[in-house]
Amino acid sequence: MSEIIILANSFKPGGRCVAGIDNSTGERIRPISRENRAIPNHVAGKIKLLELVEISLAADIPRDRYQRENRFVESWDWKVINSVPPKYIRKYCEDDSIILHSNSDRVAPAILDKMPFKEWKSLQLIRADVHFEKDSWKRYHWRASFNDGAGKILKLKVECSESLAKLNNGKKIVSNCMITISLAGPWTPDSSTPEQCYKLVAWVIEL
Repeated sequence: MSEIIILANSFKPGGRCVAGIDNSTGERIRPISRENRAIPNHVAGKIKLLELVEISLAADIPRDRYQRENRFVESWDWKVINSVPPKYIRKYCEDDSIILHSNSDRVAPAILDKMPFKEWKSLQLIRADVHFEKDSWKRYHWRASFNDGAGKILKLKVECSESLAKLNNGKKIVSNCMITISLAGPWTPDSSTPEQCYKLVAWVIEL
């Protein structure tokens, strides 16, 4: 069994994307199903951010493209052990000079293909001064705007279900935050556009 501090619980096709940190090793973990890589809603819907959850992970490790943190789930019998305060995970915040391999909101697969598997990274926890803006293209979508450590402005799509519920109900989120940024797999909106791996905000905690 692994004890995972939940740092992301966002929507994705077929269920939820859940991620966190192994409380024993500090390793970033993204539990996934073997079927569609998503966590069923009836499982993920019962857990909350910053909860310490006991999860049975399989011994075999998937070689999913660019997402080295992925681990197959052995059983859906997840057990909430406890919860941790925000200050407990501040030690896991990383240098934000370069966030997930680039200083923009995306990474070209060709860049990642040149890197060995062990250097791939698709989860990063940072502390930032964040402002939330409604996406002009989609009514209920939001973007988190902040500067990385190199001074570059990033505007990333928000996928954190709790934050979206707040924002869509007219509630404000304070700017002083810790956020988990996730790198999605290659995607393109149409066949004429090259595939890109887009960054998204999978978790927000207000400080």
